Amino acid sequence: MSTDKGIRVVIAEDDVLVGEMVRGILEAGGYVVVGIAANGRRAIEMTQELKPDLLLTDIQMPDMDGIEAARNIQAHCPTPVVVLTAYETPELVERASQVGVGAYLLKPPDIREVERAITIAMARFADMMELRKLNADLDAYAHTVAHDLKNPLSGLVSAADYLVQEGDNVPRDDMSQYLQIIARSAHKMNDIIDDLLLMAEARGMEVRLEPLDMGYIVAEARKSLAWMIEEYHAQLDIPAEWPTSMGHASWVEGVWVNYLSNAIKYGGRPPSLELGGSVQPDGMTRFWVADNGPGIPVEQQTAIFDPFKQLDSKRVGGHGLGLSIVQRIIEKLGGKVGVESEAGKGSTFYFTLPSSWKYIKMNVQF
Repeated sequence: MSTDKGIRVVIAEDDVLVGEMVRGILEAGGYVVVGIAANGRRAIEMTQELKPDLLLTDIQMPDMDGIEAARNIQAHCPTPVVVLTAYETPELVERASQVGVGAYLLKPPDIREVERAITIAMARFADMMELRKLNADLDAYAHTVAHDLKNPLSGLVSAADYLVQEGDNVPRDDMSQYLQIIARSAHKMNDIIDDLLLMAEARGMEVRLEPLDMGYIVAEARKSLAWMIEEYHAQLDIPAEWPTSMGHASWVEGVWVNYLSNAIKYGGRPPSLELGGSVQPDGMTRFWVADNGPGIPVEQQTAIFDPFKQLDSKRVGGHGLGLSIVQRIIEKLGGKVGVESEAGKGSTFYFTLPSSWKYIKMNVQF
């Protein structure tokens, strides 16, 4: 048998002889038993203290049974769980599944059954945690989108209501001002919807990386932001030539739109942006947008790409979706994102992509 699995296991079993038998089977199979609990409460404590890779638990135990212990563990310290039982019934399987148990074993188990159950439990646990994360993201996402769509929508409705009520009595200067409010609000809502579509596409679509015409991509991103560039009187310093890189053009355009719009909104007045790119020694191409804004405090920089993270900096306004979307896209394309900033010295937001075919297999993780 393999002896290099290294998977750390806590056993919960009130029968000492059975517990030692299970320990022997696991250790012979290359698993590491880090503790044996005599009841469900102790299993919870040991799981919290030792943080094993898996809990293998009996069902019928004094004080608290294995099912209730599994329920508590999944609520407070999620861990893959395999139940060990002397009998199997549909009711047992249903109860175990409802509390997040990934697999079950009939006593006495053999090593092949143990390995199969552990593999299944850990795979199901990974799926369960991904689903939990997705549901949490969707809840936060819905709240954030509803909140941030409401602001421009309120401005648009108010301006439109005023024009409808006053009709021909609206002075020409006021008419122009209210039409600008409507247009600006519509642009903001459109940006949020574009982010929603981009994130949905990046979640569910697998792409083949292709050589990028970065000059064309940046030009398209600039066209998308023409209204914002004009409104803020932003100055963009764009290189005439770009280094080679691999990616998916529409996604990378979305990245540039997010970076540029943030730099324009939260840069200096007027905003002055420098764009650039260079191939790094590791074969990745680094692209960046540097602004002349107030900068971002060091303690906030590590959290700025977290989804739906609300920071106390004016730098992180808007709908709170863009930077987390950028991170997901670039990581899916095999790169990384980051920010370099000092208070009073502006910020540089960057992302990396493989520079050529040679570096795709090394970096891309789908």
